[in-house]
Amino acid sequence: MLFLALTIGGQAQAQQQGRQQGETTKRFFDAEYRIYAAGILFARANVQLEFDADNYRLSAHIAPAALGRLAANTHAIATTYGQLRGGGLQPEKLDLNWVRDGQVKTTKMRYRNGKPVSFKSAYQPTDEQMPLVPVKLSEVGSGTVDPFTAMLLPLRQQPLVDGCNDDIEIFDGRRRATLQLTTPRIVPTPTHDYPARLTALACTILWTPIAGYSKAALDRAADFPPVETFYSRISDSQLAAPQEMRGRSRFGTISIYAVRFFTERAAPMPRYDIRQFLPKSAQN
Repeated sequence: MLFLALTIGGQAQAQQQGRQQGETTKRFFDAEYRIYAAGILFARANVQLEFDADNYRLSAHIAPAALGRLAANTHAIATTYGQLRGGGLQPEKLDLNWVRDGQVKTTKMRYRNGKPVSFKSAYQPTDEQMPLVPVKLSEVGSGTVDPFTAMLLPLRQQPLVDGCNDDIEIFDGRRRATLQLTTPRIVPTPTHDYPARLTALACTILWTPIAGYSKAALDRAADFPPVETFYSRISDSQLAAPQEMRGRSRFGTISIYAVRFFTERAAPMPRYDIRQFLPKSAQN
């Protein structure tokens, strides 16, 4: 038993030293979130994260739950890939797939050197959703991330508390906005009741639309309160993710809650496949 303990301890120390030295071994994590609207369970999101010293892959399967099945019984899978540059996230491609009317619908965005260069989507906005000021793809420079990637908080070798001191510019192919992260506050483990017993960083996020939004959305923007987010570090990595996000909307209070925070796995998990959520008649 003593030799076994020493062997395991030596392996753990070697792994830790390798990570500190920028080892390129890929690491695998998964998490589970629940999404509530006005206190009612609306959807579930299973999330996968893979990364090494240079690249990352983030994928989520969002499924309706409880009353959400009545409102929109739609499955969606979002996957974003990119590079880790200087501790930051530089996206390379975004794929969003969902099932509607028995068919798979797709949105794709591609980047070059961090700048979005192509966008195609099967989603067609209604007349009420048409933008007051459209966004031209050619005018969007490097430095933006898609809203999905924005859930990850790069720490850039900094303490957790320093992660909440920056602006994030997001662009989803049609709409562009700024997320301003302010008022950091460390929440020690004994003072919160999240399932993952990790130190949390409370951070206030203010959403400010830039372009691509409808007149109605812009009119509501001034009344949209900041979102309170509680981040925790993912294992010993330089990335953090929310344990909870909560804010108010015209639909009531919205909460995204990690019932299982990012758990490291020894091997990659089976990747989400939107085709399994097609009607059986469409799978043949």
